[in-house]
Amino acid sequence: MQLISLSSNKESFKTVRFNNSVGLNFILATQKNPELTDQKGKTYNGVGKSLIIAIIHFCLGSNNKEDFRTKLPGWKFILEFRIGDKHYISERSTENQSKIKLDGREITLKEFNQTMGALLFKIPEQTEHLTFRSLLAFFLRPRKASYTSFNNPNAINNEYQIQIINALLLGLDVKMAEEKYLLRKKEERIKNLIKELGNDPILRDFFIGNKDVSLAQSELDENIAKITQNIESFKVAEDYYEISAQADKIKANLDQLQNQKILLTNQLQNIDNTLVIKPDIKRESIETIYKEASVVLNDGALKTLDELHNFYEHLSSNRERRLLEQKNDLQRKLNDVTAEIKIQEQELDSNLKYLNAHQALDIFVQMTHKLTDLRFKRDEIKRFDALMSMYKNEKLEIDRKLLESTKRTDEYLTNFKEKVSTATNFFRELSKRFYPKAAAGITIYNNERDNQIRFNIDAKIEADSSDGINNIKIFCYDLTLLLKGYSHRVNFLFHDSRVLSDIDPRQTAEIFRILNEYIVKSKKQYVLSMNQNQLDELKKHLTKDEIENIIEKNVCLELKDESHADKLLGIQVDLDYS
Repeated sequence: MQLISLSSNKESFKTVRFNNSVGLNFILATQKNPELTDQKGKTYNGVGKSLIIAIIHFCLGSNNKEDFRTKLPGWKFILEFRIGDKHYISERSTENQSKIKLDGREITLKEFNQTMGALLFKIPEQTEHLTFRSLLAFFLRPRKASYTSFNNPNAINNEYQIQIINALLLGLDVKMAEEKYLLRKKEERIKNLIKELGNDPILRDFFIGNKDVSLAQSELDENIAKITQNIESFKVAEDYYEISAQADKIKANLDQLQNQKILLTNQLQNIDNTLVIKPDIKRESIETIYKEASVVLNDGALKTLDELHNFYEHLSSNRERRLLEQKNDLQRKLNDVTAEIKIQEQELDSNLKYLNAHQALDIFVQMTHKLTDLRFKRDEIKRFDALMSMYKNEKLEIDRKLLESTKRTDEYLTNFKEKVSTATNFFRELSKRFYPKAAAGITIYNNERDNQIRFNIDAKIEADSSDGINNIKIFCYDLTLLLKGYSHRVNFLFHDSRVLSDIDPRQTAEIFRILNEYIVKSKKQYVLSMNQNQLDELKKHLTKDEIENIIEKNVCLELKDESHADKLLGIQVDLDYS
């Protein structure tokens, strides 16, 4: 793929014509105040050089840009490019951003990106994270954050995706990377499932070792058998509660009868005791008392004593007869109460026997619920035991496969050294042009740690922590992927002026010499936007001939900030296109 032009339906737009489909193309931005630079992706006082990259991405299926819709209504951008010998045109409106036209045919962004992915990259089927959009960023770094890390122009946090994209472009077997990723994902799934089981209140004690699975199963089986047998012999009485109420009533009556029986018995006993006591007084006794009192009794007094004695005899006889009559009456009542007690006891016994043989329905339901609960617990424990056994076997199988995968990767990388050495040596060759004494190169190691990463891929220039060296590394790495990379048909590399930031002007001069040396002969296309102040510094370290032949004759567009009309859009508008 090589860029031809970028245009718009608005006349004010400065059409970008990439004059050299093979070779160098420079976009020069001149500013009255070059110390004012764009911040956070916004073109404050900018002329639009970074906006060009954003618009190209927009025409190549990037996500919707809200600022384009709200601040550039009615605009359309058109990108012309070629892949091999075939010419293509993509057109996208700022208002209907969900659609894009490719050679006049309107399709969805998804369809567009799938088409472009198939045209430009050799992406293995059913491989996650490898897409046209994720791979394109290595050849057209989209934003400021893209110039932070050599291997992560998309500024994403997914280490696996970063690895597999770089692996594809360096010619590594991405299926090996995917194999470890999928195995670790499966292992993680098993861990999560086990964690979920551990949160089950029924199974928690088995995880912490307080219970034994086999013993718990045996205990539950025994309880289930007992309850099952009880349910099978269970007799439900529809009149259970009625009989139970009758029994309660009979029991209350019996209690009253028993109390009556005790009372009658006590009364009879009192009568018997009373009958034993005889209150009789003899006439001779009365006379003796009077004599001892020296009282002389005449005939009249004696006659009175005889009458009194007779009266008392009569009274005593009546008392005994009355007590006997009371006793007989109480005895009859006692006999009646005793007989009634016997009848009530027989009826109560009959009811109790019935209740013992028949039971209430709610008791049956409770027993059924208990049985269901025990069976559920037993099934849960059985499931736990089976799952733990299965997970253990799966974990062993995953460990085995990971071990085999690690061994195969070691063998693969040993045999791959010759292939990867092409890119490694080229990266080192470029790096040495800037830092002759610094150790440099691309290293690829087998990652044997407990993670999802198969290949440790690193591009290193000794002391590359400084911004200047980091930008040199990005330049060398991107150029390596363009010229010596694999699995792509992208034949252009577009760098923003940010790649030149913090680089010593002498090293910047070397960048242009390298571009002039490698790009044309490789039949590739390189595009760079730069500021006038960067060019002014550069002129001090390039010959006049180099300035003319490498830079000046390859400037394809010049943007100025002297007026709105001299800027890319031809109008003044502040856009957030990050």
